[in-house]
Amino acid sequence: MAFATFVNQLLASAAVKVNPNSHGLPGLSAAEKLVDGLAAFVLLGCVAGALLGIAQWVLGSRANNYTQADSGRTKVAIAAGGAFIVGALAAIINFFVTAGGAVK
Repeated sequence: MAFATFVNQLLASAAVKVNPNSHGLPGLSAAEKLVDGLAAFVLLGCVAGALLGIAQWVLGSRANNYTQADSGRTKVAIAAGGAFIVGALAAIINFFVTAGGAVK
């Protein structure tokens, strides 16, 4: 019985807690700006990929080259999916942080 009480007290004292703090480290605002800039570059890449895919899709369709048209369509879909993920990534990460914090 005493051993069980000791184990319970040991487990209670060894509880690990993680509380994200946006002011916890110096330079965090610079890191946030860096991530925002990276997201902007990724979005520009998605736009460029979509434009190239649209051009390939149109030229492949006009030349009756269905392989190239299909490849262009795929590039447009990938670029749109990439832009969606960049836009939704903060909400997805926050969802999982909240869900993980609810686990007891």
